[in-house]
Amino acid sequence: MVKLLTEEQRRQVLARSHGPTLAGVLARHHLKMDDKRRRNLEAQKASEEQEGFLLPALKLSDRGYRGAGGGRMASVGRQVEYRASSAQAAGMWPWAVGAGAPLIGTPVGRHLLTGAPVLFDLLSWFVEGLITAPVGFVLGLNGYGKSSFVRRMVLGGVAQKVTTLVLADVKPDYRNLIEAVDGQVIDLGYGYGRVNPLAGGVLGSILPRLAVFPELARKMLTELRARQLQTMSGLIELSRGSAVRDYEETIISSCIEILYNEKGFDAENPPLIEDMYKLVKEGHPELMENAAAVGEHEYREATRDLQRSLRGLVKGSFGEIFNGHTTTEIDLDAPAICIDVSHIPEGHTRLKAAVMLVCWSDGFAAIDAAHALADAGLGPQRRFQAVMDELWQVLGLGEFMVDRVNSLTRLNRTIATALWMITHTITDLEAMGSVSAANKAKTFIERARVKVIGAVPEAEIDRLERIVKFTGTEADMVTGWSSPPARTGERRKEGEPKEPPPGQGKFLIKVGETRTPGIPVQLIFTPSEIASGIHDTNSRYGDLTSDAVSDDEDGFEGEGAA
Repeated sequence: MVKLLTEEQRRQVLARSHGPTLAGVLARHHLKMDDKRRRNLEAQKASEEQEGFLLPALKLSDRGYRGAGGGRMASVGRQVEYRASSAQAAGMWPWAVGAGAPLIGTPVGRHLLTGAPVLFDLLSWFVEGLITAPVGFVLGLNGYGKSSFVRRMVLGGVAQKVTTLVLADVKPDYRNLIEAVDGQVIDLGYGYGRVNPLAGGVLGSILPRLAVFPELARKMLTELRARQLQTMSGLIELSRGSAVRDYEETIISSCIEILYNEKGFDAENPPLIEDMYKLVKEGHPELMENAAAVGEHEYREATRDLQRSLRGLVKGSFGEIFNGHTTTEIDLDAPAICIDVSHIPEGHTRLKAAVMLVCWSDGFAAIDAAHALADAGLGPQRRFQAVMDELWQVLGLGEFMVDRVNSLTRLNRTIATALWMITHTITDLEAMGSVSAANKAKTFIERARVKVIGAVPEAEIDRLERIVKFTGTEADMVTGWSSPPARTGERRKEGEPKEPPPGQGKFLIKVGETRTPGIPVQLIFTPSEIASGIHDTNSRYGDLTSDAVSDDEDGFEGEGAA
């Protein structure tokens, strides 16, 4: 027999239920239980009144009716949240909680936990004060979408009139995208193009226009000479495999000044490396003083190694690319610029790193030139983002390259310029010969205000913990992304799509160094991106996977618009 409260008892319990005391809590519980008993009793009576057959009596619980056909839920899943404007979703659900991802910047994809749209890019967040510097670092294993993520940043920049410079496209990963948006593609390599490290480039070409601003012109000339010195020193170090001595760097600096001031070279007719080699070989009073040499014989002994290094840059594989006038200058009027260095054979590691070093120097110099024109009122204020992909290739050549990359990035006047640095693992920054070099290399990621973490192994989280803090959930999430797809042992049927790895296209956007939760996002390709093939870097496997989607080596197959 179900015991129900009488009407008098319900009035008494109801009177006590309004109080905040323990008695009020108990009274509200009694009322709730009485309501359930009454509903269950009514359901039982209704089932007994059915003609022809009896329905089982269902008891109502907090999660639905118990019993066969009742529909009780053992666990209640989280409601899917959608974000929309007040005009689109007025009054539908006014108590939703925000997703923690501001709607500012380039559309990336959907939030992995809430399904809300995620928008992000360095310059937009910097302008809104969400980060203190527009510098980002992307980490992740091969094949999980690093380059696809950065390509989306490039597309967003083009839409916002931000000029993107991909300063050394190694594979190439960005060429198709730059061509699709009518950008400029510069080819470097054997038989493709040359770049002269002693030329002024864009920065040198604007100096005559700055003549009416003597102080600004002097500052830009000093900047140009510093970059030329850094670039030449870096090339010599790469060629010889050891650091340039202090007096050799002084000789190189003096050679640049002598060539431009005494030998008749200028921005329109710049000197070549062979001109510097001849100058060092012939000698000059200032060069002899820099070498602290007494007499011609002592000077030749002091500069013997430098002459050998310069000769190596004039002849051989280095000379094919660097000992000649620049084939194609950077065009800052292009919406995006890509320097394709994929024509250099894979085995020529030092040469490829040297080309990357020169390209970075020229790119940052071009950015400085645009800012100088804006400061002088001779051009609009421009915004840029520079992409430094495959950073590990340069850092892996030796400790001296850490200083060169550090100098290049610090010489960059970062006004209105975002910088993306991309590599596979933090061990690329730690794998230096000395502790000091490793610590200096790690400042690259420490200076990055935004870290974008893709699929990484568990050991990588332990290494990153010293720089950026992860919650336990985040650590499990990003390491779980690196799990391989299920292996059934069966070959895919014709027309069946290839199953991507579980972490492909998933990233965790971390801001700052605290344990503040980051933003987990699933990158989503738009239909136009998929149709254009700009994310497909596995095109050479087309005949082998003609019945399946050819995925990006650093991406994944998207599904609709972000």
